[in-house]
Amino acid sequence: MGDRNITDADRECPQLPEFNEKANTPKDLKAMKPGEEIGKNWKVVKAIESDKGFNTIYVAEHVQKKKLAAIKVERKTETTKMLQFELFVLLTVEKKNQSKQFCKLFEKGNEKDYNWIAITLCGKSLRTLRKRQPGGKLSVACGLSVSQQCLKGLEELHRLGFIHRNVAPSVFAIGRFTGDNQSEMRNIYILDFGFAHQYMNKDGTLKPPSPHPWKYVGSLRHMPRAAFTRVEFSRMEDLEMWFYLSVELVKGCLPWAHLKKPKEVHDYQKLCRNGLHMREMLGGLPPEFVDIMQMVDKLSFTDTPNYNEIYGLLTNAILFSGKNEFPYDWEESEVNEFKNPPPKPSAEPPTVTPK
Repeated sequence: MGDRNITDADRECPQLPEFNEKANTPKDLKAMKPGEEIGKNWKVVKAIESDKGFNTIYVAEHVQKKKLAAIKVERKTETTKMLQFELFVLLTVEKKNQSKQFCKLFEKGNEKDYNWIAITLCGKSLRTLRKRQPGGKLSVACGLSVSQQCLKGLEELHRLGFIHRNVAPSVFAIGRFTGDNQSEMRNIYILDFGFAHQYMNKDGTLKPPSPHPWKYVGSLRHMPRAAFTRVEFSRMEDLEMWFYLSVELVKGCLPWAHLKKPKEVHDYQKLCRNGLHMREMLGGLPPEFVDIMQMVDKLSFTDTPNYNEIYGLLTNAILFSGKNEFPYDWEESEVNEFKNPPPKPSAEPPTVTPK
């Protein structure tokens, strides 16, 4: 859809400075209204509320083809070009991989004050879907199956030489249901590569750890232990965050979710590796979760995770749960919502009849 206007420079890895959360949190970038144009091919439909708040995102419609896309927008004055790195990752994925876990890139552009990219418009995030389920959790077989897809997205990202560094339920979303594509509701997309890091050189060798490790700015609940000790992230940290995400999806909570300080979370995470605290975290879950946690904890900076063994453990857990993997928990409600969309709020104030 559209003329993407991709240049050779877009395929070169951008050199990013240290991310500064305070300086980069957007403050109503452009407040675009429905009907406003983005580039030559797109018109704004509505704004999307970002779960984390690091992106300004709009739903937009292609002027000629009438197809919808998500358009991410970033000020040109930003010191850390997160959108530039996201573009680089998506182009690398497109060149080397045709995975259904990644959004397609339709077009990129730049205006006077901001740059933008148009990508696949996904459905709801796993964060939103989990909270909408009874007890704030997915059923066991559904949660395990979703966890497998999330891991598949991470494995493919790792294979292309990147680590995500911000793995949480808000960076995974289901496909958008449009009435005749029910299988899309069962596909999980991995999103938001603005914090990603290219850990591998072009020749396949690993880059050495940085003497000034990246400061983690993601979800405190899903924070890997290395974030507190300021150790360079690796594939291990992506999988540790993925593991916490998986526990939360199936159980509905993590035992340190009430804590507010990184040190408190870090200390609690260490306690949960054995004994009563491990039972608190994993009690009621398939026993395979213990094996997976121990596998992840044994990884080092240079290790390639044994993804296939983890997939096998999750598959066993689904089989022994005695529950059906499909349909996913949200499918019925998504279909009903499509058929009976909520009424749009009226732009006019209610008329008050004087007495």
